[in-house]
Amino acid sequence: MATYITTKVFIPKFRQIDNVSIYAYLERRFSLSVRIMVTCTFIIGTILNMGVILYGPSLVLSQVTGINIWFAVASCGLVCTIYTSIGGIKAVIWTDVIQAVMMFLGIIVSIVFGFIDAGGIVKAVETVSRGNRFQFWVITPDPSVRYTLWSLFIGLTFFDVAVVVWINYAMTVVMQILLACIGCLIYAKYSQCDPLKAKLISRSDQLYPLFVTQILGRFPGFTGLFIACILSASLSTISSAVNSIAAVIVEDIYKRMSFARPMSNERQATVSKLLSVAFGLFIIFLAFMVSYMKTNIITIILQIFGVFTAPILGIYLLGFFTARVQSRSVLMAFILCLVFQMWILVGSTLTVKPPNKQGGRLPTSVVGCVPSVNISVPMSKNQNYNPLISLYSIAPTWFVFNGTIITLLLGVVFSFIFDSKDSKMVDKSLIISLDEIFSFCSSRKETMKRTLAQKDDGIPTDNTMIEWESMLKT
Repeated sequence: MATYITTKVFIPKFRQIDNVSIYAYLERRFSLSVRIMVTCTFIIGTILNMGVILYGPSLVLSQVTGINIWFAVASCGLVCTIYTSIGGIKAVIWTDVIQAVMMFLGIIVSIVFGFIDAGGIVKAVETVSRGNRFQFWVITPDPSVRYTLWSLFIGLTFFDVAVVVWINYAMTVVMQILLACIGCLIYAKYSQCDPLKAKLISRSDQLYPLFVTQILGRFPGFTGLFIACILSASLSTISSAVNSIAAVIVEDIYKRMSFARPMSNERQATVSKLLSVAFGLFIIFLAFMVSYMKTNIITIILQIFGVFTAPILGIYLLGFFTARVQSRSVLMAFILCLVFQMWILVGSTLTVKPPNKQGGRLPTSVVGCVPSVNISVPMSKNQNYNPLISLYSIAPTWFVFNGTIITLLLGVVFSFIFDSKDSKMVDKSLIISLDEIFSFCSSRKETMKRTLAQKDDGIPTDNTMIEWESMLKT
């Protein structure tokens, strides 16, 4: 759903208005202050997420090899920072290709040996089915349940609108299928002995490394392949993010400042490398901080991404689909939504939340643990939870949807209060009309013909579309 909306509506519009940077659209539609605000928010959110992503492979490296977690964080972060800052975008591209191969290879090897360890595909599926792990139609409206039909279809549609296109969608589907297989295999192996309850691991993030070391540890070299897989998945993401942040700061912030002096290509490259080093070191520091958080890594990533992406997506939707909303209203809506999202994030991290009625962790067993494990389960107490505290239990898959709706509502309301009718006229080429939506969703040839007609009316278009029309005519 998200991919279809992105490729059929947003990308064609960006091609029409001929912007090199997606942030340049915000300046043309609203103001420079909106562009700077959104750019800074993107940078902050990305850096925070990279700190969490760096901690993940460091935890794996520490658990599998036995080295100190601090040394693992520092070594992984420094290696990534060095090759990103020295090699630039070329190093990022080449390492991403190699790391992608290693990542898929490691996952596939884990799946193959996992099925062998489980006694075959049929036996693994039977074990997972007996444990009631195949739940595809969870339709509860409870927003505290992370994975339901509604949270995946609605919440993750808004989540993915900001980040995917068709080619990424195909890769995402393949990766999700592989990860689902790994999840089933992990349950099949530990269905009778939960390592977390048995105190074999201290946090759920260590479950996959434990699984791999137990099924691959007896085969020389395969544990190293697994470590390479995890490191590849994380370091490729971090290197790309650090490189893009450095470029965004130079292009979308510094060059738009009134005091900015022209920079040569050599000087710009030097500044980008220095920024990459600075952000790389800061990400290492953030990874140290993440180690003190009790929430699992996936939840933290979803929460941070939702907090900072929601108001950004809301601003773009206001810019594309409303002509009345102006800069002041957008800034107020953006700031209020960001503050609200941060409040929910901090509250959900620090507050003891009420147990979920449904959709929490499914029951696990320790009857198969050797030696036998005695588990003390504290008696649950009847507590009257404050509804305000219960708000912190909202599943992270809803963060983007909730924040986007808040931004849209506040932006529209503020526009009627603060934006007068004689506000500056908005360039109609920056707005997506209903006619354009139907045009974008029609066949490619009809879309190109409409684009040519718009060009005749004086609306800017993308020359690439004209070239395609000429090719079709021939």
